[in-house]
Amino acid sequence: MTAASPSAPKTFRGLPYAFWVLIFGMFVNRVGAFVLPYLALYLQKEQNLGATESGLIVGAWGVGAVIAALVGGQLADRWGRKRTMLLSLGGGAAVLAALSQASGFEALAALALALGAVAELYRPAVSAAVADLATPQLRSRAFSYLIWSYNLGFAVSPKIAGEIAEKLGFGWLFVGDAATMLAAAFVLAVWTAETRPAAARTDQKDAGFAEALRDRNLRPMLIAALMMGLAVVQIIAAFGPLMSADGIDLSTYGEILALNGLLVALTQPWVVPLSEKFGASRVVPLCALVFCGGLALHAFVDSALAHAAVVVVWTAGEVALFPLCNTLVANLAPTQLRGRYQGLYFVAWSSANVIGPPLGQTLYARWGASGWSLLPFSCAAIACGALMVATRRAASVKAAV
Repeated sequence: MTAASPSAPKTFRGLPYAFWVLIFGMFVNRVGAFVLPYLALYLQKEQNLGATESGLIVGAWGVGAVIAALVGGQLADRWGRKRTMLLSLGGGAAVLAALSQASGFEALAALALALGAVAELYRPAVSAAVADLATPQLRSRAFSYLIWSYNLGFAVSPKIAGEIAEKLGFGWLFVGDAATMLAAAFVLAVWTAETRPAAARTDQKDAGFAEALRDRNLRPMLIAALMMGLAVVQIIAAFGPLMSADGIDLSTYGEILALNGLLVALTQPWVVPLSEKFGASRVVPLCALVFCGGLALHAFVDSALAHAAVVVVWTAGEVALFPLCNTLVANLAPTQLRGRYQGLYFVAWSSANVIGPPLGQTLYARWGASGWSLLPFSCAAIACGALMVATRRAASVKAAV
């Protein structure tokens, strides 16, 4: 019996036990996501690199993440969701260990590329597994629980990481991150089974990514994902230097970032079902506007309390945005292409990781915080427009069916 079997035990209003094991594994992984939020600071403070060099290294991680999205989507459909996740988590831990011992721009950039290419493979596989395990009626709720688990982990991860960096040193962030990756891999290896539907296993002669790209209903979602990604990656690329310039220490910086995860963890399971009642076409574009635009407001405040208040603003946009976007993509995908649809969606997100860090850090270095803010403000407008088109098309497709 696979984890997707109809006879699997049901909990929490119809979602199977296997789904909750997956959610727990992702939570374990996210609790130890110590390195990326502090990578720019680590490169500048410990490796003595400039803003441009550190931005390029974070961008190299983004190139790897683009590769991971394409390969991960393909592997999830053809090789299986579970094996793809295990490869990603185990391999990512090994690359983190190597990165912690590296020095010099070239070596750090190469290993950052490898980290993105390996450690991010799991994302399309996880999303495809969620679509496998949840009925269409429950997918929004299922994706909200997935992102809820990420944010529940993120509610404590930055604070723990800040304490570790200050008291033990940046090197221990790599140890903790790798350890939780291996723990998550153990959970999935022991307590989950493959969820890939039988139809996807037998249909090996499909057009794959080309067919997905021809879907005119998917394209605006990809544009929106790129814009949202460009905005959200500024948390990694610019928030550390920006708040450091405001005199905010590492521990307080971690607390400010953790507030986002805490707020999402407290509200998301209830806000997403409520948002569905108002209709995705109304809620999703507005959420993108508040989320991306809210990130830009950090440029205009200079105290820890004010930065925390701004986090509350953009978190209000984030709460329903990502689960509903994931659901729109999952509902568009044919069964045999679920991994690749999610893969393309994450390609758009990951492409932002390539250009977002150097772009954000360059804007900040040349024109200060106000010049940097033009990036998330522009993303807010474009993402809002693209999602207006995407949600209206999705509604028309649903009505036709």
